[in-house]
Amino acid sequence: MMRISIILSIFSIICASPPKGSFYWTDREISCTSYAVNRTRCVLNHPDLGPEQNPECFDEISPTTGEKTKTFCALGCEESLEATLVKKDPSNSRKCVQHYTYNLERRRQDWYLWRNGSCLDTTIKFHLICGTPTNPKIFYRQNEELFLYEDATD
Repeated sequence: MMRISIILSIFSIICASPPKGSFYWTDREISCTSYAVNRTRCVLNHPDLGPEQNPECFDEISPTTGEKTKTFCALGCEESLEATLVKKDPSNSRKCVQHYTYNLERRRQDWYLWRNGSCLDTTIKFHLICGTPTNPKIFYRQNEELFLYEDATD
C-alpha cells in the first residue's frame, strides 16, 4: 500500500509541472462548491486579477428535452492557444471524470471548463494552465482575428 502511494506521489509531481517549450504559461484555479442539488458556485482564481465569482458561467440547455446538459465557466485564457488541466482536487473523485463529466473547450474568445452529470453537484478544484507562444499581450495584438466571435457579422 505504501508503494502505491509513493508511485502516485511521484506521478502527481511529474504531471503537475507545466509542459516545457517556448510557450508562455499562466496558472489558473477554479474552485466549485456545491450547496445543494443544482446549486453550485464557482470561483476563478486568476493570478493577475484575483478571485472572480461565477466567471461568465452559463448553462447549456438541450433543445429537445429542455433540460440542462452542461454548465460552462470561463477561464480567462483569452489569448491562449492551449489550455491544459493539470490536476483536480480531490484527485480520486469518481463523480468528476475527465472527458465524461468535465473537460475544457474553446468557445468564442475564451477557454471554458464544462461540467455535467454528477460532477455538477460536487465540491471540487481544478488547476490548469493556459499557454501562448509569446507574451499574451503581444500575441493578442498580432492575432486579433483569432479571437473574433464565431457568430459575428463582417
